[in-house]
Amino acid sequence: MAKITVIGIGPGSLMDMTPRARKAIEDAQVVAGYHTYIKLVESLLDGKEVIGTGMMQEIDRCRMAVDKAAAGQETVVVSSGDAGVYGMAGLVLELILQRPEGERPEFGGTIAGISAVNAAASVLGAPLMHDFAVISLSNLLTPWELI
Repeated sequence: MAKITVIGIGPGSLMDMTPRARKAIEDAQVVAGYHTYIKLVESLLDGKEVIGTGMMQEIDRCRMAVDKAAAGQETVVVSSGDAGVYGMAGLVLELILQRPEGERPEFGGTIAGISAVNAAASVLGAPLMHDFAVISLSNLLTPWELI
């Protein structure tokens, strides 16, 4: 068994990626992500196995990544922004926990990235001050009725 870690790559530029996120990608044997996000980190992928899928194939992509880690390959799943904020962290953890206990790869946790809300506020010159809330109204993975 190896470790699987979920990484927030930030808003898109390697300049906005944390050094910790970059190192985790560099150290991985397998990198999984949405095709668009894979392209954003393409310069870090030499010699790595890449699992790339399209939009709405998140479960398949994460399941393949968990399988790779369970088979002994150090694996990372990349998400834009912060992987724990409407990213792949929750799904990866759910898939790990669905496996029999002896077949679970180690969950390496998440590596925080700069979320879209922080990046947008910075670009707009609109600091997030005092109390604020962020609500996602996307119905891509959550049914509209539940939202």
